Amino acid sequence: MSTPRPTIRGERHNDTNDLELRDYRLHEQVGQDELSIIYRATHQTLNRPVYVAILRRHDWISNSRFQLAARLAASLSHPHLLPVIDAGHDDRYGDYMVTPYIDARPLSDILAEGIPDLSLAMRVINQMAAALDYLHEQQIVHRDVQPANILVTPQGNAYLTNLSLAAAPDTPLDLSTLSEAEYLTPYSAPELHLTQTEAHPALDIYSLGAVAYHLLSGELPPSGLIVELDLAGKSPALALAERALLRMLSPQPNLRFPTAGAAANALRLALRTLLDQTTTDMEESRWETCAEWFENPLELALTAELADLAEQFNHFLTESRKRADNLHRRDYLRKWFNRWSRQHPFRRQSLGQLIEFETIASYNIYFYELEVLYEFRTSPKTQIRPMQLDERPIAEPALDLWKMQLPPPKDFASEAGGDVVLPGSRRFFTCPDCQGSGQVQCSQCQGKGMIKPRAKQGEPDPVEQTCTQCRGYGKVRCEKCAGNGNLVEEKVFHWSRKALAYENNDDSEGLPPRVQALLRQRARKVYEAEIDLYDSHWQSAGPLSALIEKAIKEAGEQGQPLRALLQIKGAMVTQINGLLDEQECELYLIGPDETLVSTISLWNWERIALVVVLALFVVMAVVVGIIMI
Repeated sequence: MSTPRPTIRGERHNDTNDLELRDYRLHEQVGQDELSIIYRATHQTLNRPVYVAILRRHDWISNSRFQLAARLAASLSHPHLLPVIDAGHDDRYGDYMVTPYIDARPLSDILAEGIPDLSLAMRVINQMAAALDYLHEQQIVHRDVQPANILVTPQGNAYLTNLSLAAAPDTPLDLSTLSEAEYLTPYSAPELHLTQTEAHPALDIYSLGAVAYHLLSGELPPSGLIVELDLAGKSPALALAERALLRMLSPQPNLRFPTAGAAANALRLALRTLLDQTTTDMEESRWETCAEWFENPLELALTAELADLAEQFNHFLTESRKRADNLHRRDYLRKWFNRWSRQHPFRRQSLGQLIEFETIASYNIYFYELEVLYEFRTSPKTQIRPMQLDERPIAEPALDLWKMQLPPPKDFASEAGGDVVLPGSRRFFTCPDCQGSGQVQCSQCQGKGMIKPRAKQGEPDPVEQTCTQCRGYGKVRCEKCAGNGNLVEEKVFHWSRKALAYENNDDSEGLPPRVQALLRQRARKVYEAEIDLYDSHWQSAGPLSALIEKAIKEAGEQGQPLRALLQIKGAMVTQINGLLDEQECELYLIGPDETLVSTISLWNWERIALVVVLALFVVMAVVVGIIMI
């Protein structure tokens, strides 16, 4: 039986009257699962929208699972895993975890509306496969992959959530007390048992196959040991994907695909004919079987809701997809390498026939530059000063520190700022030293107005003289209130502004240094605009999300980002992995001009050696001729 899962975007369920939990103000409840209640909330210091999940079950196993999910998610970083940005314990509400605000729905809700578009289905499968392969590289097995644990944004970005049943080497969790009948779902592998502390990635590959079956057929996956699929009355996509699905759903774990990525690629190859009908700029059915286009999460964000702001980016993406479609065509790259060979006499000849292609992948690498203008406001401090003569008490509303308006920023320039009185914090009162008279007793004559100088030895007693400090009046001006009789107590804070710049790029560490250098050199500006750092669209691109998270943290407790200017540069790359003379090689075609970089030499050393020998022979002949003369 499937357990209820959270609804991240939905109707308002109940009003919390804006309760406070640590640094968060809770608004309305938006979902509930078998472990927690989920609220829409705001980080009060950063004014950042988030979701807060509060544990609602307090037995030790539920508490352990909740903490496991928070700990694992906080330690992982992948564009298709929902991150946990904070977690802890509150004395009033108990354990909680915080995730970013993401405008998304559970895949189970989407499936309840019918079979989704094939391109969306494959997009979700590819993204989940990438997330699962990342988890498996970290030796983590999810064990609960199902539509209710997959969130999908309107742009088609998918996020895998809920690691409360995960198996991880450093965080073993005894789940033997849980009822498997309650926690196993139609998407669970037949060999899954929660009593086992160790798990194998094949469990998740089965579940991914079950989710794929549901996406392509619109029905729950069949139960029991699956050896064949009932295709009667089902969609054409299911029939084309049957062989790949049967392997993913094999009752024998060792017969399933070795990785989730391999399984997703097999599905995509099987469905290429149908996928061609969903796109107008790519014909995958005409590609090499080993060719694939990798869509960057950033491309989904910028081509959907933000399309009006990204005309330049859309032009770049159209160009790069057209380039990939051309390079991926059958036999095109073989002809390209043969043509490249003929352009230089010392290059390997007929290179296209010599290379055995294993994978051909085209994608875009993006470089991010973020300029942020921060405003800092110190915590208000109380000061007491004399009331000015022309100053009168004014009724004004009390404002929170960050609600007070300051002069608008001057572009992205730093400013020293200054001290400002917090509106509504002034309090006028009578000076306690002079009791409102503005004068206090003279300390020199003790209020007598006259002083008697000290007598010198052997001289007669001096005559009393007028006090030089009060001039005989016995009182002087009260310094505390400057003679006004009244004081003002007010709260003052200091403000300043600082501009900082940040840089990051898509992960390219695994690429050869020359390729990395060329990518930076060939990257061109594809997007520039001021952005909202808290807009959930930017959460989908991992390196950009990390950059924004760093920029937000830089504000600290006393600052806030006022403006953020994002510039993105993009570079096109096609990566070819294969064998050349039984030696593994990687070839890269970079940019629209398709500059070639290889990890092995492509020179024709035999021809070079022959030319060198001939040159030496000619030189020797000339030398001999000169000697004989």
